[in-house]
Amino acid sequence: MLGINLKQYRQFLTINERNKMYLRRNSVKGRLIADSKWKTKRILAKAGVGVPKMLIKFKTVTGVEKYDWNKLDGNFVVKPVSGYGGDGIVIVRKRGKWAGEWQKMDGETVTTHNLKMHCREILAGKYSLHGMPDSVLVEERIKIHPMFLNLTKSGTPDIRVIVYNNIPVMAMLRVPTEKSGGKANLQQGAIGMGVDMATGITTFAIMGKGEEIKRIYDFKKKKKIKVNGIKIPMWKEILETAVSCQKAIPELGFMGVDVVLDKDKGPEVLEVNHRSGLSIQICNKAGLKQRILRVEGIPVRSVNHAITLSRYLFGESFFEKVEAKEMAKVVEPLEIVKIKLGKGKKNVREVRAKVDTGAFRSSIDRNLASELGLLVENKVLYYRHYRSSLGKHKDRPVIGLTFWLKGKKVITAVNVADRHKLRTKFLLGRKDLEGFLVTARRS
Repeated sequence: MLGINLKQYRQFLTINERNKMYLRRNSVKGRLIADSKWKTKRILAKAGVGVPKMLIKFKTVTGVEKYDWNKLDGNFVVKPVSGYGGDGIVIVRKRGKWAGEWQKMDGETVTTHNLKMHCREILAGKYSLHGMPDSVLVEERIKIHPMFLNLTKSGTPDIRVIVYNNIPVMAMLRVPTEKSGGKANLQQGAIGMGVDMATGITTFAIMGKGEEIKRIYDFKKKKKIKVNGIKIPMWKEILETAVSCQKAIPELGFMGVDVVLDKDKGPEVLEVNHRSGLSIQICNKAGLKQRILRVEGIPVRSVNHAITLSRYLFGESFFEKVEAKEMAKVVEPLEIVKIKLGKGKKNVREVRAKVDTGAFRSSIDRNLASELGLLVENKVLYYRHYRSSLGKHKDRPVIGLTFWLKGKKVITAVNVADRHKLRTKFLLGRKDLEGFLVTARRS
């Protein structure tokens, strides 16, 4: 299925597992906040998180009829407060040729009468999540970041980030199409692109709910380009925004955050979801289940710490995922790795390492790590509990580390262990050997 093998598929989070195991982390209060775009907007704005400017809110039909719609400049969005799945949203791009007319993102013309009728439908609960009477929100349309103008002319792309335990665990870029009516919604035919958590670079893509695509049309180059290798601007700021949302609404332990990039204001949050769709796993060809289990219970010290955890735990083997530009390198049982200690090419330390494909994660000697200054608080990602061969229970630090092996840069998380009696102070696990060929011979 879409190039996803059985091992990967078993790591996917199913709807039943999501509902039974993880939505319990979302309290009733949190769900009520997420279901109301108005409540969400107020709470996030109070917490200093960027949100689109609200122009007007309608609670009654009388308010809709009395409002002077000609006050609007022609760059706005009409949406239900309690809508779901992108239904009921009208995106207006500019004023029309005549007074009382506007042009939607797909080029269709709407009149004041059309907008009033649509607002009446929203108030009646046509697009409400529970079919109950609703309110209408009219807010400023985002000024699309220039980079995204290359990918679509039909709407505003957004980035969906899944946050669990205050840590971003998965993300996708959603690109509107003509088929989706200018809405960044996969159910309606938008394009979903998986994103590497470490770099903000796209990896794979699907159209709709499951059709894999390899290329996307670039309106600037006027040709189709590969879906992998597209760099999303302000990636760190986007992740910071997503984490800040969960800190502002702690009642939602499992959250999907929809972020848009405004060319002037930067990342702004459209909405948060307490029951995010699971197609994001197909876009990334990776399962949410495994990622959530890896961050379960990890204490997060700050927003920066959360992003560091996400980067080291869920960064892809980027050079293999995007495009193999060079032949696979061969590593021997003993290799030299260059550990990055700070800024600058010369600020590295060469260490002899042993290759061990029986170990999943790489590990470094505790004394060496201390000597290199890698055990300070801001370097330790978290502590992993384990049981030694003697039956003793201990906590082992896991640190973020950057090193070079055979000229390839590796960004990873490594265990800190007691290796002072061993000849090699660094052990290379199979997680960091992707893309290499391992030989038993020594030259």
